Amino acid sequence: MTMRLLRCHAEQSSDGWEATCLDLDIAVQGDSFEEVYSALQEAIALYLETVADLPQEDRRRLLNRPAPLPSRLRFLGYAIRNVLSDSLTGRTASADFTLPMAA
Repeated sequence: MTMRLLRCHAEQSSDGWEATCLDLDIAVQGDSFEEVYSALQEAIALYLETVADLPQEDRRRLLNRPAPLPSRLRFLGYAIRNVLSDSLTGRTASADFTLPMAA
């Protein structure tokens, strides 16, 4: 069994945290980073269980379902800003991470 790393992004706003899997277009919300990290893992696992029961053609299509371009561009903007910045002071907190997926 091979493993695939899923690209994910989480960010904090005044309403809490939101985390998105950019490779499968799955999003969750919560009160803390730890909560959305865990919830995203659970949502991905449930999604993959559901997709595993589908015919091969549908599985292939649903395992290659990236987030919409505006979401991916927003992620790219955060990544570039974090690389170029010395400090996160004055900005909302964000985190980029990967989650393993059995392929």
